[in-house]
Amino acid sequence: MCVDFRTLNQACPKDTYPLPLIDTLVDRTFRYEIMSFLDAFSGYHQIRMAKEDEEKTAFITDFGTCCYNIMPFGLKNVGATYEHMIDAVFKDQRGRNLEAYVDDVIVKSKNLEGHLDDLRETLDTLRRVNLKLNPAWCTFGAASEKFLGYLVSARGIEANPDKISAIVSMPAPKMAKEIQN
Repeated sequence: MCVDFRTLNQACPKDTYPLPLIDTLVDRTFRYEIMSFLDAFSGYHQIRMAKEDEEKTAFITDFGTCCYNIMPFGLKNVGATYEHMIDAVFKDQRGRNLEAYVDDVIVKSKNLEGHLDDLRETLDTLRRVNLKLNPAWCTFGAASEKFLGYLVSARGIEANPDKISAIVSMPAPKMAKEIQN
């Protein structure tokens, strides 16, 4: 089902809560030996609507009028609302042992023993606020992995091999004419 929220979105003021800078988040990940990459399951759909706002999302079906009690995709401020919630949930961990961009979370540690503690802290926090992960998109205890389009590891940041494969596999030019084209 798809609901057209254009009229509602026009009536709502824009929430200008900022998203974190991707370059800054990625820069904060290297020099960590072990990392876990977590993905929230259907991110926006895990946020409950304020009771007084549910009726504003009403739509008509063959079975009557319905409204959302969770935040639907398509509302103007879902991104800002979600990021604000993530910032509040992980305020004690951000920058220390965790970085997050919307529904992508990285738990970072200097060693395996510390990582188990950091991961436990993160999972306990997620459980406490009832946020679910998508296990198909989570990677635990990795030395390197893709995060926000970059390959991050203890060595540093590298270009994502999937993004540069066409350039890497391109044959080297053999004649000056090939360089000009």
